[in-house]
Amino acid sequence: MRAEAVDTAFNLPGPERRMVRFSKHGLRMAEQWLDEPVVRAHDCDVLLLQQYTHAPKGGFESPFQSLALDLSRSEEDLLQGLNRDTKYKVRRAESKDQVACIQETMADEAMCLQFKAFYDEFAASKGIGLLSTAELLARCSAGALRLSRAVYRGETVVWHVHAATAERAALLYSASHFRHQDDNDARAAIGRANRLLHWNDILGCKAAGLKVYDFGGWYAGTEDDALLKINQFKEGFGGTRVTQVNAAMPLSWRGWAYLKLRQLMSARQRKLLQLKLQALLRR
Repeated sequence: MRAEAVDTAFNLPGPERRMVRFSKHGLRMAEQWLDEPVVRAHDCDVLLLQQYTHAPKGGFESPFQSLALDLSRSEEDLLQGLNRDTKYKVRRAESKDQVACIQETMADEAMCLQFKAFYDEFAASKGIGLLSTAELLARCSAGALRLSRAVYRGETVVWHVHAATAERAALLYSASHFRHQDDNDARAAIGRANRLLHWNDILGCKAAGLKVYDFGGWYAGTEDDALLKINQFKEGFGGTRVTQVNAAMPLSWRGWAYLKLRQLMSARQRKLLQLKLQALLRR
């Protein structure tokens, strides 16, 4: 169960890996990931620090939990960390279902848009929000993304997108199209393909020299059955629960005012204010 076509293109040295920049709510956003050395972009209004172990003082923090794998362990040790059900489904996807996992080495704009179309169809089927094209392409052009997909019967049925640095990768998006399948056997095969792709991602990150693979979040509550099932899926690969933080650092007075208002207002109130501001700007 080895990774194929290992991608090292995301691991861009020095100036080739640029800071992520995009516009949101009329503000200039900069974004960094996974404990990268903090750079305060003074031509931006807000610096977003995503999945940091610790955040600098002066920011607006939001702690959360995740599940992480230590990639310094041997491949055999990582394999033994899979529970019985996950191990069986990974092996069956590879041997009987003949699922092919592809680590995409050229994560360009066209490929990101191909993924976005796939994801948005998946999101519509689940009733969740669509992706921001601007944010996705900004991360892609900055060299911050790692993409992979699983192919079953000649068709891409699962996509994964990770945020990645030289040392860590974290699952950012996962999408599959089994919900459109009427064939129960095909639905089960796509579920197994998703597990195989996760395993392939883990091995690909290890082969590229990364130290940590992060599953991108772990639900700490007890009431949401859907999120608890996702926890169970992730736990099938082993790993250790870790506490991380997302932080937003103001870089201008506009950024400070925006973050302070966001802190004081509920999500619904922020949405109503945004709609009112957009209406005023159209006049």
